Formats: sequence, C-alpha cells, structure tokens
Amino acid sequence: MTLAYLDHLEPFLKQIEPMELIPTGAVPSFKRDESIKAVIFDIYGTLIISASGDIMQAGYDASMFRRSLDASGFEILVPDSGLMTIHMLFEEEVIQGKEDAKASGIPFPELNIVEIWRKTLTRAEDRGLIKGIDNADLKLFTFIFELSSNQVWPMPKMTETIDALKAKGYPLGIVSNAQFYTPVMMNYFFSGKIHGEEFLDGFERDLSVFSYKMLKGKPDTAVYEALVEPLAKRGLKPSDVLYVGNDMLKDMYASQQVGFKTCFYAGDMRAYRLRKDHPHASKTKPDYVITELSQLLEIV
Repeated sequence: MTLAYLDHLEPFLKQIEPMELIPTGAVPSFKRDESIKAVIFDIYGTLIISASGDIMQAGYDASMFRRSLDASGFEILVPDSGLMTIHMLFEEEVIQGKEDAKASGIPFPELNIVEIWRKTLTRAEDRGLIKGIDNADLKLFTFIFELSSNQVWPMPKMTETIDALKAKGYPLGIVSNAQFYTPVMMNYFFSGKIHGEEFLDGFERDLSVFSYKMLKGKPDTAVYEALVEPLAKRGLKPSDVLYVGNDMLKDMYASQQVGFKTCFYAGDMRAYRLRKDHPHASKTKPDYVITELSQLLEIV
C-alpha cells in the first residue's frame, strides 16, 4: 500500500479548525469500578467531535470536490455545477456497494471508501467530467475530501485522559466504524505528527477493530466479538472491559450483547444518539454515563 499521500497532508491537517462542544444537558452517572481491567473506545462522537460521521451526506458542495481533485492530481474538465454529478455517482456506488454486501450476508456493511471513490471517479472520467484517474492519488483525494466534508476536532481532555489511562496501566483499544484515514488523523491529533500506521499510538493493536478492515460495521456484534479472543489471551473477559461510546444502538446495545460493560458518552449534542425509536436500544441501560472524557478517571 502506497504511503506517498502522507507527504501532501500536512497543510490540509493544519487547516483543521477548533470546534466547541454543544452540551446535551445529560446528567452524569458513574462510580468507581475496580473490576475494570481494560478500556475500549469508539472514535467519532466519543474521542473526537464530528460534524457528520456518515460517508454519504447531503451537505457536499462543489468546492469540496474541486479542492480534493486539484490536490490529488486530477484535471477538472467542467465548471463547478458539473462536479456535483460526482456526488450523484458516489451515492449510487455507496448504495450499490451496501446492497451487494447485504446480499452476501453482511447485515451492516462497511465499505472500503477508497474503492468506492475509485469506481465513482472512473465513471466521472468516462463522462468527461475529469481526467487523470490512472495517475492521480486516490488515497490523497479521499483523505482531503473527508477533511473538507466532515469537520473534526479532539474532544476536550482527550489526550490527557488517554495519557492518564495509559499511566495507570490499562490496555486501551478501539472499536470504530472508520476508514484508513481515521488512525492517521487521530495520531496527528495526539502528537502533531503524520505517519501511515493504521493503528492509534498508545492503543493495543490486537484490541483495535476498524470496520473498514472487516468490511462490517456497528451495530454488527461481530466487530465486538473480534475482541473476545485477544482479550482472552490477556486473561480478560468482556465483563472485565469498559466500552465507551456515544450511540445507544451501535455502541451500548451492541457491545452489551457480547458482555462488555458500557459507558455512554453524552458530551456533545451532535453525537448524542439515544435511539429512542429502536425497540432494543431505547431500553438499553449503560452501566455509566459521562459528559466529559476526564470523568473516566473517576471510574477506573
């Protein structure tokens, strides 16, 4: 896998602008729990503020396509109004990709977003909208488009909380609906450095599950079940582990089905997913509720 795209990322990462939390008004509920031996995190809406989090959204505009295409080596052949056709092609590829995966027996598919963009931009070239697909950097396009279309910023005290948990000796892990760019972005937030490792610095690799690698996404319990064996090798059961997330269905309900203890992060209204319309998630009771990441240090 080529990492050449990393050489061009820094100016775009430096343009990321801070975001403020939108309080939820939720009431924290937690206590010290000395039975917890490891902590697993969601990313979007939990460790980072995310304006979107969905690979298919309504808020795309032509400037996002122009910026990403220009930076990654494409030649644009149409005015901005024509570029929005790419959005339509992208949505078609996402829908088709998910339908194909579901037909093969995957209930909650996660797509490889680079391949989706490869198909989309190949069709765009065939239609005369752009050219250069053979020589352009698709990973760079994908990363810059993500930065352009989904504003992100670390949650308050993210780094301090993670550092404190590591200092206490807790193994840390990840279960996230994510793409290849997510670990790169997170490591930049942690250290200000850019590297191509597809794992988060300071987190255990065998306890890190990214949906784009499995091609399965939450709330599929398979992504949580993937942790059972590596935890067992450490002498741990899911009931020894606290899972922290912001979605009552994808995070709390799904992880509870595998036996994890749960902590609902209710810190930001953008990602406050109560799922009141879901028959199971609406009845889910997390073990703990926090409104600040640093409150984890009062649990473990």
